Amino acid sequence: MEKGRNIDLTKENIRKSLIKLSIPLTLTAFVQIAYTLVDMIWIGRIGSNAVAAVGVSYFLAWIAEALSLIAKIGGGVYASQAYGRKDKKLASLILQNGYIQGSLISIIYIIIILTFKTYIIDFYKLGDEVSNFANAYLSITALGYIFVFLNPTFSQAFYSIGESVTPFRINTIGLFLNIILDPIFIFGFGPIAPMGIRGAAIATVTGQATVFLIFLFVMRKKEGVIKDSLENFTLSTKWQARIFKLGLPVSFISGIHAVITIILNKLMAGFGPKPVAVYSIGSQLESITWKTTEGCQVVIQSLIAQNYGASLMDRVKKGVKESLRLVGIIGVISTLILFSFRNHLFKIFVPNDIETINLGAKYLTILSASQLMMSLEIGSTGVFQGLSDTRTPSAISVILNSARIPISILLMPHFGVLGIWLSMTITSIMKGIISLYLLRK
Repeated sequence: MEKGRNIDLTKENIRKSLIKLSIPLTLTAFVQIAYTLVDMIWIGRIGSNAVAAVGVSYFLAWIAEALSLIAKIGGGVYASQAYGRKDKKLASLILQNGYIQGSLISIIYIIIILTFKTYIIDFYKLGDEVSNFANAYLSITALGYIFVFLNPTFSQAFYSIGESVTPFRINTIGLFLNIILDPIFIFGFGPIAPMGIRGAAIATVTGQATVFLIFLFVMRKKEGVIKDSLENFTLSTKWQARIFKLGLPVSFISGIHAVITIILNKLMAGFGPKPVAVYSIGSQLESITWKTTEGCQVVIQSLIAQNYGASLMDRVKKGVKESLRLVGIIGVISTLILFSFRNHLFKIFVPNDIETINLGAKYLTILSASQLMMSLEIGSTGVFQGLSDTRTPSAISVILNSARIPISILLMPHFGVLGIWLSMTITSIMKGIISLYLLRK
């Protein structure tokens, strides 16, 4: 695999650097989106109950991703700042401790999920068929959560030194493997018997495991900070504590968001399995915005962190402006796509379920209104993180995401399940406005 070129974010043109790094990261985000969408497309052929079951499992994967942010963000920010100061030995030490922390948390999480998965699934009360599907899917995908923790952390190691092409290439290999294996494992091919929803789970974990192994191979071949971070592991209680302290608020944001969404999903389940299926598909379509801007957020965080670590405050200020302009453009494009194609997108997943398609169009109509401000909020979070401030975006997110529950309860008697989706749009817009206001201060 061709060696990627590191970009010195403390010297090169800010706009060009943002674009150079963001393009592979944006493509990486689309790879991550495609992982889920490919699963949804094939699982949708099994039926809307299977889609609802996978939706239940996705929230637990979301919590896994949230917990992975402790090591990813905490280690990534400090490694970027050390790299900006040209202290490569310290950067490697920080990355090593990020890997250790991510591994330990993932093992604990996997044990918890496998122990309590039946109780978690029964919480939704979606019927025996959905519960059986969810149990079969989760029993396999939970074993792959260690890759959900470590693969993004490995990617972050590259981002910390201004290199985003290699993670994109590696993650793309996993995507194509998943695309090939999904239909083979779900419906069978030649000597391979049909495995249904279990096949989708096995295809996903196989793709994730392959990405993990390729990362290890490539990182050991790459000279400098990345290779050093896999050699002579040194456990530092000081850096374990600092990484955890910085990354925890970011993880808390995403974790609380996931828990709140689980509660909202429970409210949706009161209207039957179809709204749950709609949200399972619709949230993945909406992830075109938030996963793409989160990819840019990684670049923004590294840009701000390196220049802040080097005390280049003029570049920090210019970086903020260019960053928000970039994510704003993404938000506008996403709004146009989701609204313009709202009547067609769900047909890709459930082509014969007219009720789900019509309800899905309403979901996209409501959620498309929040894409711009959601993008700006995510971009602002990257700026705060680069400045080692993870508490401000945490407070904004926790307060307003929590507000979705009472707002939903107030709106449901008037709008039904649409009231839940309206609460999500209203709070997303408010988060963007408040983030921009506090950033200007």
